[in-house]
Amino acid sequence: MDGTPSKQSIAPLQGSELDLWLAGLEDFDQKRYWHAHEDWEDLWNAHKRRQAPQAEILFVQGMIQTAALLLNHERKKTRGVKNLQLKVNAKLGSWSCVWGIDVARHVQSMNAFGADVDIWSLDAQEYELPRCGREVQA
Repeated sequence: MDGTPSKQSIAPLQGSELDLWLAGLEDFDQKRYWHAHEDWEDLWNAHKRRQAPQAEILFVQGMIQTAALLLNHERKKTRGVKNLQLKVNAKLGSWSCVWGIDVARHVQSMNAFGADVDIWSLDAQEYELPRCGREVQA
């Protein structure tokens, strides 16, 4: 093994879970990070209720935390950004492309926002969630 984290796979979303994911994406794309957080929290709870694989539950939780990280960055909350950066890396660092999101690039961007703490030169309102080739399947 070369020390590189293995990239995981995740099952496609269906039904109400797909609706929650897409609602969160829409809110995230519109820079409504609090609302994306709330949509994805409902998705996270749905995953827990159906006893989804732990890796999937943690993935959704990591996406919730990226929305919270950007919200904290907008509010210039150093501690919140740094704490969430650690959590995001732990939960999302082993993923590549999930439900149409280029997670690896997304994590790199969240690390850039973490490094921007106390400088505050990045603007969360300009952030674009990176996409990858495998779109969400209905």
